[in-house]
Amino acid sequence: MRAAVPTAFGAGELEALAQATERAREMIGQYFALPDRWFEWTSHEVCTLRDLRQAEILGEGRLAQIRRLHRVLEEGAGRILRCEVVCPHYRICLQDHNILGRLRCRADLSSVDLLTWVLSHEYVHLVRFQRLDTPYHAAGEAAAVEEARVSDIVRGILSRLGPPSLRRASGDAPVAC
Repeated sequence: MRAAVPTAFGAGELEALAQATERAREMIGQYFALPDRWFEWTSHEVCTLRDLRQAEILGEGRLAQIRRLHRVLEEGAGRILRCEVVCPHYRICLQDHNILGRLRCRADLSSVDLLTWVLSHEYVHLVRFQRLDTPYHAAGEAAAVEEARVSDIVRGILSRLGPPSLRRASGDAPVAC
């Protein structure tokens, strides 16, 4: 028996993603007092199911993950002055199939609101990794503590800076159906 192919975002969800990305960046930037172009300067990408590698597709329940990769940049001009610099690159891997499933059972959240919540969570991780507030490779208890801390930060951000629909829902994370 063949495994079911996960459902990918359609045009409506991709439009909602664009709106959610803008909203999440604005709120996270305001909360952390980031420079206006911080997200442009930070090497990262938001990936949907179409962009994910097989190993990045998660099972039921997980809405997203952030992965750190490394890019090698060459600096300098000409053949004599060449220097390779390794810099981190982050992939925010949205799990379309799980997000769509969550939207089916959470009529109280629009796709823009749910995606704003998910992206806000991943962007808080991104800021904390970039500022070295927390190590990327945390495991066990440390990882659980970091997840709880990020969730608390996101709830606080959404309750103060989020649109009215997310302020009302900020006490209840969109994890449960």
